[in-house]
Amino acid sequence: MTELRWGLLAAGTIAAHFAAGVEESKHGVLAAVGARDAGRARDFAARFGIPKAYGSYEDLLADQDVDAVYVSTPHAMHKEWAIAAAEAGKHVLCEKPLTINATEAEEVIEAARRNDVFLMEAFMYRLHPQTRRLAELIASGAIGEVGAVDTTFSFAGNPEETGRLADPALGGGGILDVGCYCTSLARLVAQAATGADVVEPTEVSGMARLSADGVDEYATGLLRLPGDILATISCGIRLAREDGIRVFGSRGQIHVPRPAWIHPLRTPGTSEIILTPAGGLPEVIEVEATQGVFAREADHVAVHVGDRQAPELSWAETLANMRTLDRWREAVGYGRRS
Repeated sequence: MTELRWGLLAAGTIAAHFAAGVEESKHGVLAAVGARDAGRARDFAARFGIPKAYGSYEDLLADQDVDAVYVSTPHAMHKEWAIAAAEAGKHVLCEKPLTINATEAEEVIEAARRNDVFLMEAFMYRLHPQTRRLAELIASGAIGEVGAVDTTFSFAGNPEETGRLADPALGGGGILDVGCYCTSLARLVAQAATGADVVEPTEVSGMARLSADGVDEYATGLLRLPGDILATISCGIRLAREDGIRVFGSRGQIHVPRPAWIHPLRTPGTSEIILTPAGGLPEVIEVEATQGVFAREADHVAVHVGDRQAPELSWAETLANMRTLDRWREAVGYGRRS
């Protein structure tokens, strides 16, 4: 497909990032935006020069000039609107996590299969050249046999501005919002190290600080992955920690101080991977991104829309990650009220 006409289902902050990405993309155009409030939709449309604005999601899905829909509602609404988009015959790019649990994810995937439409979970960091280079280094044996990976994505959100993240009814908590990147990355490392297409942990444990409503404010997990790789993963919405990735092998280690999911790396530019051989000096590997991650994501959908799945973010990949998140949340006692 040379041109994919996008409809944005919701008009929040992440939708604005994606809209800017579509403008930068090679194969996408902004066709319409839908929001629960018609005025909000009109303001968003005016901001990005989008020709159509709708005051309901249903009207957006009924637009015959929309080929693909970007779903960026709160987590708990992903299932409903991803399925509705598929049933309307639209291709679907749905923000991470695809749903709030693996059972719901299976329902969304089945809807895409039944209606013969493309579906991808929007883990934009997986398409960044930095992430791809990291996987290549591990697969090439640059640090020998991988034994462990540590990764963190944690921030201290303002409760007034991030209220949805504290609401269990909306799928709140750090594990679903940003911990999903950590599980995805740890699994990617194990996949690169073992040569497997998709892996899941054989063991999952964890601890968290829970709010009075049982939502994880910050959490740490421990995964045992195939190849006997141990992963320590940390996330949070109420505690700022040092984000990063470290991979430890028998012949050295890799450090990514600024992972591709952080805001500064969403635009074109250079990032670093630091490779330190055992007993040697660090080598800084610069990775150049000539296109923003959201533009890259929009183009990735357009290129693979006929395949119905994206090779790097297949349905099997999404389900493996969702099952891992389910197990992590269960381990920390998610939903247990004080």
